[in-house]
Amino acid sequence: MPRLNLPIGHRGRGKSIDATINAAVKQIAADKAAAEREQRIARKAARYAEAVRPKLTREDCEGARFVRDQFGWHKVVRISAKSVTVATEYSWTDRLPFAKVLEVRS
Repeated sequence: MPRLNLPIGHRGRGKSIDATINAAVKQIAADKAAAEREQRIARKAARYAEAVRPKLTREDCEGARFVRDQFGWHKVVRISAKSVTVATEYSWTDRLPFAKVLEVRS
């Protein structure tokens, strides 16, 4: 990356200041594009990993005392046909569909 904090006479060794600034702007844009490309690849890999992850069924959750979703571990209140009802730290319960359950513990 070109150094812009040099005295004007030393910048670019004969290049104009505009050329030096333009080169720096192009380099910054290229770095940003590369970072965005890496983030896009990481998001795509995460989506693929979620898609191929084995989903749990009601039979897998039978007898479980705790289940884990993306937010952490929860105590099981009951298991219905399509979801698991879990206790919260408040006065209500939450319902997790089996597709959102990542892990179970007895």
